[in-house]
Amino acid sequence: MIHKKIIAIGFLALGAIALIVWLFYSYSADTKQPNTITYTQEVSANDPVDIVLDFYNPWLEAVKSTSTDPYTAGLATAKILSEELRTRIVSSQGQGDTEIDPVLCQTTTPARVTGRIVSEQEGEVRVLVMAKEKELTAQSVFTLKRLNDGWFIGDILCSSGEFDIPREFSFEKEGYLLKNIQPPYNSEYWHLIFEEAGELGHVVPLLFSSESSCIAVDSSTAICAPDQFVEAKKVHVYGQMTESGALVTRLQFIE
Repeated sequence: MIHKKIIAIGFLALGAIALIVWLFYSYSADTKQPNTITYTQEVSANDPVDIVLDFYNPWLEAVKSTSTDPYTAGLATAKILSEELRTRIVSSQGQGDTEIDPVLCQTTTPARVTGRIVSEQEGEVRVLVMAKEKELTAQSVFTLKRLNDGWFIGDILCSSGEFDIPREFSFEKEGYLLKNIQPPYNSEYWHLIFEEAGELGHVVPLLFSSESSCIAVDSSTAICAPDQFVEAKKVHVYGQMTESGALVTRLQFIE
């Protein structure tokens, strides 16, 4: 009889331990659940120009306002922006009145602006926004990315107006220069290593002509001299895609 009681108590103890372990892991999973929440990208099915101006114009009005600013108004974290772009714009807060606005791309606030599409390719549209005042030559170039049935603003490029806005480029990527590369790629040519659709390691040969211009970090421009390039330099390439590679129109070095 005593043995039976001991066995029964043992089973009860084991059951209690099992219950405690189950409750512990259940609680741990619940408390860790918020860390598994991922960023959700908002998209719009509107016309790309309308999407851009629906973001740009409120930003412009907030800049003009005497009672608020774009950051206080929450525009810097608008969900129509990509996560990377939101982070970049937020980090620009407090740069001062003399700095170029990261959205308007101006040091002087424009009164009125106009927008239009300057390039289209599968899954990507570029929209140019410029001031109607002729003396304000700087421009904002918005890159919209396709996601499911809508568009989101993936990037904003500021152009000083000194160079043609890329309207005709069939290839435009940011990545790293590499020449010392394994077959099947030809190490006689420079290549661009870039990311696409979240996947690293995409490679394209770069082809240069006498009209290929290179822009240094200090914004000085010259005809490209590939023999002076350095491995692993970060660049932004604009050009035309051919069967042999990307024919470079413009290559901009990034610090």
